[in-house]
Amino acid sequence: MIDTVSLLVGLSLGVAAVAYTWALGRVRSKHRPFPHLAVAAFAAGLVAIGLSLVGPADDLADRSLAWHMVQHLVLVSIAAPLLLLGAPMRLALAALPPRAALRLVAVLKSWPLRVVTHPAVAWLQFAIVLYGTHFSPLYEAALEHPLVHAFEHALYLGSGLIFWTPLLAVAPAPHAPPYPVRLLGLFAALPMSAFLGFLFYVTQHVMYAHYAARPGALADQASAGTVMWVAGGLPLFAALLGCVAAWGARERRLGAVL
Repeated sequence: MIDTVSLLVGLSLGVAAVAYTWALGRVRSKHRPFPHLAVAAFAAGLVAIGLSLVGPADDLADRSLAWHMVQHLVLVSIAAPLLLLGAPMRLALAALPPRAALRLVAVLKSWPLRVVTHPAVAWLQFAIVLYGTHFSPLYEAALEHPLVHAFEHALYLGSGLIFWTPLLAVAPAPHAPPYPVRLLGLFAALPMSAFLGFLFYVTQHVMYAHYAARPGALADQASAGTVMWVAGGLPLFAALLGCVAAWGARERRLGAVL
């Protein structure tokens, strides 16, 4: 079963890579520019998913809660923003035939997507997924059943994509919020993983039976809390700095025009 799940992960990554490469080839065949940094970001996002879910990293996550936290942080805080920075929607709009591109535009402008990618909704769903999975039977079930584990990983990645969409606002992000709102969203997200990490760090009993029989389980749980507390905030700080820099650059451009 584990091999089947790994195969599904590899297949999904392969399909995404082929689709992106095909679209990139279509765009460049029309002599339209597309940022090399975006291509590198998307490729890095796929590599991050593969390295975290297949092979030694997945084996370590099965034996250690701290490594499991690293695995989840890679999906939510590294892979998800990198995929968005790859601008797949912009690439798709440039590569698709006009009629198909118009249908995609209609989806991007639709009210359900407007609601889901509203900064408050995106923040709330991420908090619900983060805390709901760690403090419900789902987490223990994911540790014991590979298919449930695969579902949990897909849930984290999907939630991360929704969370980062309004904060990064990569064109053509639907209804991109202004810079002050993005900064507020990033600041509001900082305590989220920090508090979860604090709970892991201070709890004096092993929270998950899957790890309880392993040597040093309580110390491993405290390490998991440290990972969530410290490392969980680093991508948010980086995004904060990037947002401030982008805002400053925009203001300078407007000042030069005026």
